[in-house]
Amino acid sequence: MDKNSPKYVALTFDDGPSPYTFYILDILKRNHILATFFVVGSEAKKFPNIINRIHSEGHVIGNHTWSHPDISTLSESQLRSEIHSTNDQIKKLIGISPNLFRAPYGAIDNDTEAIIKKWGMTSVLWNVDSQDWCEDSPFAVQLHVIAGLQKNSLIVMHDGDLYGCGPRDHTVASLNKLIQYLQKNDYQFITVPEFHKIAFKI
Repeated sequence: MDKNSPKYVALTFDDGPSPYTFYILDILKRNHILATFFVVGSEAKKFPNIINRIHSEGHVIGNHTWSHPDISTLSESQLRSEIHSTNDQIKKLIGISPNLFRAPYGAIDNDTEAIIKKWGMTSVLWNVDSQDWCEDSPFAVQLHVIAGLQKNSLIVMHDGDLYGCGPRDHTVASLNKLIQYLQKNDYQFITVPEFHKIAFKI
């Protein structure tokens, strides 16, 4: 590995939008960083102003289903409803449909991925888990990310406070220091589409 070649990181946020998303957007804006938000359709319907802000500030929006089910338990028609209703809701708000999809819980197999691809979408996983969904301290979240860092890191975090995750205060509180650490260690921040072009697909 060339130690002098660039290191890239893509921050991604799942399960939103929620009121916590405002704080995350503020932090990203202050640091001039673009991220990728995998949004739940039912939450997008509740918080259209947040979806509009995510889009207007240049972040990428992906599809995280309408109601956050384990898609490995769904029929193809149920999956189509979950994904297409979310795409329709997002298109209604910002004028474009997402072409990125992330399965809730990362629960996706080859057959389901093939169906997603058939609908013109790319399935996105991650290679660094912040574990903010199970940790209740900002420091623990930071440690998980730092321990998992790779040369090209696609990090999963959560801005949504439903679906078993609970409050997102520690996610918000961990973000500034994480960004500072990544900047200090010469990581360049990119979105998932850029990550797929520059680094690789996960």
